[in-house]
Amino acid sequence: MWGIASVPTMKPSPSYLTRNRHGTFYFRIVIPRPLRALLHGQREVRRTLKTDSERLARKRARQYVARYEAIFDKVVNMVERDELGLTEADYKELMELLPDTKPTPDFSSPQDENQSAEPILSEKEIEARQRRREVERLLTGAYGRPIPAELEQVAQRLLELSRTYQSTELRAILPKLRDQLALSGLASTAPALITQRPDFDLAIAKWTLYDVWKHQLERDKADTSEKGGQANHGGTYEESERRARVMTVLTQHKAVSQLTKRDWQAAYDAARKVKVHAVASLNPPTPIDDLTTDTPEQMLGHEATRALIGAMKDIQKHAASILDLTTITPDELVIKPVQERKTARTRGGKAFTNADIEAIFSGYIYRGELPANRTKAYPFWFWLPLVGYFTGARTNEIAQLDTADIREIDGYPCFDFCPDAPGAFEAKRVKTEEARQVPIHPRLIELGFLDYVESQRRAKQKKLFGDGLAYLPPRNEDLDHNKEGWAKSASKFFNEAPKGYLVEIGVHKAHDGKSLYSFRHTLETNLRNVRRDGKQNAEQHLIDSITGHATEEQQNTFIDKTVTDAISGRAARDMGGLHYDEGAAIRHKLEALKLLPIPEAILRLTSYHVDFVERFGERLTKSINSHRRRRPRLI
Repeated sequence: MWGIASVPTMKPSPSYLTRNRHGTFYFRIVIPRPLRALLHGQREVRRTLKTDSERLARKRARQYVARYEAIFDKVVNMVERDELGLTEADYKELMELLPDTKPTPDFSSPQDENQSAEPILSEKEIEARQRRREVERLLTGAYGRPIPAELEQVAQRLLELSRTYQSTELRAILPKLRDQLALSGLASTAPALITQRPDFDLAIAKWTLYDVWKHQLERDKADTSEKGGQANHGGTYEESERRARVMTVLTQHKAVSQLTKRDWQAAYDAARKVKVHAVASLNPPTPIDDLTTDTPEQMLGHEATRALIGAMKDIQKHAASILDLTTITPDELVIKPVQERKTARTRGGKAFTNADIEAIFSGYIYRGELPANRTKAYPFWFWLPLVGYFTGARTNEIAQLDTADIREIDGYPCFDFCPDAPGAFEAKRVKTEEARQVPIHPRLIELGFLDYVESQRRAKQKKLFGDGLAYLPPRNEDLDHNKEGWAKSASKFFNEAPKGYLVEIGVHKAHDGKSLYSFRHTLETNLRNVRRDGKQNAEQHLIDSITGHATEEQQNTFIDKTVTDAISGRAARDMGGLHYDEGAAIRHKLEALKLLPIPEAILRLTSYHVDFVERFGERLTKSINSHRRRRPRLI
């Protein structure tokens, strides 16, 4: 006979387990009475267990019970024995367990539960209390211990010195600040000292960004690795030194150790408004308002502005990672990309005068005594100015040429200024991204240019002027092309003060607009003068097809001529020319180039071999061999 089975009775839920109206279980534990005053009157802790399963809720709640009761017992015992305070580990553990408590509980002395609650503190007051507590812990060994009267002055100095740090940084920073005070004797006398980092050499406490730049420069000079050197930090010495002065003015001549995050942000914002050709002086100090402008037409171009901001980032990182003068890095600031600026201001740069040209091709590269301060010599010294004069090509377009870029077209030897595919190794770049072919001037052939090309090919050299030049990668690794990859080291030799070739012969001076790039302006000017004299073979569209320029007139006007620009000038054409004309023929370009005046100094030259190889002799041979061992670029 079947009996009636007894139904087991479910155990009641523990007091620390509750359920809300949605069925979710919560953990609840009462805070012991002696601790409530320390926790601003909080009576209990309540935490969700994130489950509607009672079995799982019990399991999770038991873990909470063990942890809370252990820390509660520890703190209660300390309070009852009138301990001076919790250790840092105790404080951290309690705060992790009590996420809902108000900040900065005071563990120094328990309060009566009937005592009126503390007034609600502002965020500023809460932070001040946190900072004071960290100083208390440092000077007494535990939270809540009163600072002895004899150390109160030190406490105030520590609070002052640490004001530029976040509260979360104080535990790591305060011991170093205390050591600095002790070493400098400031603990008793307390003179004014404002610093942002405690772990730098006190001898450099007053260094500005200009001083940091000089330190970086000296460090780079001592770096013998392939990637070292001034060229990796913004171009020629003259350009880099000027940027260092500008960024020092932008930071208002302050010591780097005093610069706050707000100061750095203001400096980067002001860098976008630097005036063209503005003078940045350190002594007397230029005011920042004299350096900047709100008028877009008067501002630096976008490329120069990007270079300035990039250089300032490098110096800031050096100050932070090498010198420990600041904890603030560019990543913590809002530095927006500089957008391209299109203004009515003309491009910088000037054409060389006839006197300049005579001086360039009469200097020590081409004739006279060899300089004692030059222990090396490279072929690009001889060829870059000559190719620049007879092509008007950009510096990088010449410096990056491969031996394969010298080829015959329609029976004429030509330069093929062409870009590489995006992402190619040490990719060549042409500004317009369009290849153009320029015939080699007969005077270059007379001087032995084609013989030089053939010698490079026999030596299996990939680069035509690679001996002595180095490729500088772009700052932004995402760039497919680098417009100054090979030009930087060439420009350094010719333009950099105080030993640059153009500087030494008196042609290049600061801010006068004359540099190796001026050969481009010179060709344009010379051929326009020929055209002004009525020579039909020097029409503007032919000049543009040689240099790669695109003029507004060509872009907006139909040109009814048999010879139009098809290379990189992007000249406007009639409908037939737009679809069928392949551009100016090589012979037309050569006819235009033959109209160039040939300076007396170039006419006096005999050949590359006589005027350069024989004069520089063993110095040239050793330099080439050494460079090829260090930077081989073989076919």
